Amino acid sequence: MIVANIMTKKVHTVAPEEKLSELRAIFSQVNYRHLLVEENDKLIGVVSDRDVLAHLSPFIDTGSERASDRSLLELRVREIMSNKLVTIDSGTLIDSASILLLENHISCLPVVDAEMAIEGVISWKDILQYHVYGVDTTLQGSPF
Repeated sequence: MIVANIMTKKVHTVAPEEKLSELRAIFSQVNYRHLLVEENDKLIGVVSDRDVLAHLSPFIDTGSERASDRSLLELRVREIMSNKLVTIDSGTLIDSASILLLENHISCLPVVDAEMAIEGVISWKDILQYHVYGVDTTLQGSPF
């Protein structure tokens, strides 16, 4: 079985110039943990909810925040995203994608074409659902 059969094709992308405050709002409203960063119709990075949390002050919205805490919300996606990308194409075997996730200690793989245009994303959860339930997760719209 290949990645195209279980990847999530409807992908949420963000621009590299979006602010941390915008990412924070997005992650508070969705049930997935990664956003693909796209510029000029090409994948340039991945940002996770953990990246956002790592750059937020714990004092934000507590009443004891300082100006420096609030200024962190102005950070740009470009400054916090991962640009050391591990990607696959839609014809990659699911077992090969599993190995890439494990060996690179990552939790999702962007699926791109030869020009780095985004075709989808596959996460460890998609692969686990496939192995446990033996189902095509594209039918369920599995979030990443």
